[in-house]
Amino acid sequence: MTINRNPPIHCYYALLFLLASGFSPLALALEPNTDSDYDNDEGFYYEDAFSDDEYSDTRPFFSVEALLGGETLEHVEFENGESDSIRAGSGVYIALGFTHRMFEKKMDIGFKAGYLFDLITAKNNAGEENVLSFTRKPIDIFSHYWVGRHSWGGGITVHLDPIFTSRETSHSARYHHAYGAYAEYQYQFTGTGSALGFKYLRINYRNKDNNEVSDGSAWGITFNQLF
Repeated sequence: MTINRNPPIHCYYALLFLLASGFSPLALALEPNTDSDYDNDEGFYYEDAFSDDEYSDTRPFFSVEALLGGETLEHVEFENGESDSIRAGSGVYIALGFTHRMFEKKMDIGFKAGYLFDLITAKNNAGEENVLSFTRKPIDIFSHYWVGRHSWGGGITVHLDPIFTSRETSHSARYHHAYGAYAEYQYQFTGTGSALGFKYLRINYRNKDNNEVSDGSAWGITFNQLF
């Protein structure tokens, strides 16, 4: 009896097929690890600030803005020769809101509301003070487009109950609800949930008594902190 030690020809074809398909032990050992921390869809490492844990769905936030601009509402002269003005666009804006990331976290949409105020206190040598203030209650709806840690966008705003007061002259002026829009840029810091940016606001205030319009447009610096 003759024993043929060579395998049949179809065994060679099967072996070649497995090698070409990448199922050999060597191919399996050299196959790249698809479970790494790098996400090709997001374009960043999960250790970055833009991981699913850091920016997931809907998040509350706190914001502070410092604004400067607009027409002068009243001018104050101090006894030492210095002067100051309270302007329709200036003030500090403190707000709380919510933001939601969508479209694979390339965009957001959100809402915030708070208090915008400007305050000047003048005091003479006799100890008499004059306090000037301009207050309003903004409500904003906004959206941003995200590229890495950078976001560009803006929104629409309504300023409720704008009121100017001067304690010394007992002068006050009430304005109609004002509607405006703004554009802004923000830079998101890694791993903190914090953002720093710039803003331009375009808005006008109409006096309820004489219908005079004061330009409240302003430039500002913004800071946001996600919770």
